[in-house]
Amino acid sequence: MHYRPLFYILFGLMSIVSYADNINLPDIGDNAGNISLAEEYRTGEAVIRNIRRAGGVLDDPIIQGYLNELGYRLVSHSETQQLFHFFLIKDTSINAFALPGGFIGINAGLILATKSESELAGVMAHEIAHITQRHHARQYEQGSNSIPIIAALIAAMVLGSQNNDIGQAALASVAAGSAQQQINFTRSNEKEADRIGINLLINAEFNPHGMADFFDTMDKQSRLYGDSIPEFLRSHPVNPARIADAKHRASTYKNGLESSSTTYHLLRSRLKVLASDDTAELLKDFSSKLSDGNYQNKEATRYGYALALQTNKQYSQALKQIDILIDKNPEQITYNILKAQIETDAQLYPAAIKTFKKLLNLYPGNNTVNLYYAETLLKANKIELADKILQAQISPSTKIPKLYQLLANTQAKLNKPASSHQSLAEYYYLLGQTHDAIKQLELGLKIANVDFYLTSRLEARLKEFKAELHELSSK
Repeated sequence: MHYRPLFYILFGLMSIVSYADNINLPDIGDNAGNISLAEEYRTGEAVIRNIRRAGGVLDDPIIQGYLNELGYRLVSHSETQQLFHFFLIKDTSINAFALPGGFIGINAGLILATKSESELAGVMAHEIAHITQRHHARQYEQGSNSIPIIAALIAAMVLGSQNNDIGQAALASVAAGSAQQQINFTRSNEKEADRIGINLLINAEFNPHGMADFFDTMDKQSRLYGDSIPEFLRSHPVNPARIADAKHRASTYKNGLESSSTTYHLLRSRLKVLASDDTAELLKDFSSKLSDGNYQNKEATRYGYALALQTNKQYSQALKQIDILIDKNPEQITYNILKAQIETDAQLYPAAIKTFKKLLNLYPGNNTVNLYYAETLLKANKIELADKILQAQISPSTKIPKLYQLLANTQAKLNKPASSHQSLAEYYYLLGQTHDAIKQLELGLKIANVDFYLTSRLEARLKEFKAELHELSSK
């Protein structure tokens, strides 16, 4: 199936509300008063699963951890009790967006376009404000019987899983709304998101000019794009008056954070490697910058160089570079994880396990460390220990596809086929492949001599998945 067209349409139409009388969609309410936070969460979660299915989410635990830390540093200064979920979009274009239910997507390209941590925090604060002010719920009440484009996209993707032409036709029908209505809604709420976002920046001790500086940079760059204006500016239109207003608000407060954290610079180096299509050329670039002293942060440049060496399978050189960093900062979690991963790729399993044990002594219970540790243990054929570690990471709120994929592997090797099918079902579900998830549960239920409790869990999950498909494909 070809889901890529749906993926790009999703970004372009994320904030449109329009009528869709001629296709079947779930009825999630026609005004803000009728839409609960739980309903918003279900809508946002379903969209994320479909973005995953399109291959659009970059699931990197290290970057994910940083975005969560940065995001919740901002959220902690709001009055909301809502949970937030930050995720990275595998796209080098400049964009960020908020979904109902506390889901915030940030493109790799946007992070690389920022010049400081305060700029990145400014964008995230703006998107957080869209959610805390429930702008999606307000948008739903723009017209009676209106249905949000987000729900329509979910339905179209579900239909498209069987017949892509049907999905595209559904999208075309739903997208035919009033452009002026969208623009008016966007202008009125963008200003509020700016105001709330700047307050979050200030209270979280970031430079309050971060938001205005990024908007200003985008506005200047947009003149070079012509018709290829960044999607961020299409969904977050800026003009001199808006930029001036943001700068004025920021100028009334004392600047907070003046310099970016080392972690921010490490994140950008990591993203450059993960997003690169030419790692050999990237290796030359990092090497040149390091030798010439042409860098913003030396440690981050060396870290990127080590990552590029690893990607190019130059493991001994990569270990030399990462050891230089660890000698200066022995307890830096990002450096030690990379060292263990390089050792794993080089099949130096005893050394990698030793590095992970050292990390777990420093950061006991760290989810990211444990996930990578379990992956190494699985490669080293220490299956039972890997399974034990992975099982300890599972909770009702776990939304990490890789964790379930690794767990399915350990369970299969431990001759637990029904449990393996259950884990694969969760893996496929998080990827938006609900039909495949249902097949895995059905396979698990066909296995003989499965205990009552596991059978009950399989049956319950199967019922949930089927009910969701029915809800999304018909009123």
